[in-house]
Amino acid sequence: MYFYLALLFSVIVTWVPRILPFPLAKLIQFPDFFKRFLNYLSLSMMTSLMVSELVILHKNALSSLDGLRCLAMIPAMVVGYWRKSLMLAVLTGVVAMALLRLFF
Repeated sequence: MYFYLALLFSVIVTWVPRILPFPLAKLIQFPDFFKRFLNYLSLSMMTSLMVSELVILHKNALSSLDGLRCLAMIPAMVVGYWRKSLMLAVLTGVVAMALLRLFF
């Protein structure tokens, strides 16, 4: 019983700060500079996630790029640019990576 209560409260604590701001943001009228900032937020999040996955850190050596991940990034970037959807770009990258690992 304790496990299920802890799980329920964990879901609530996670859900409130991550999901609740989206419906509340539709009720607020933001200034123009803040709207421009929000337009680039998904791009900056996607870039930070991609760079952290593409670069391989070596101890006492220079960093290098992972070739398969760089190849999988190409269709993800194309989809992200044309569709402007972070979720669709991530999904495309995951599928591309799965296909590359299957064939290489």
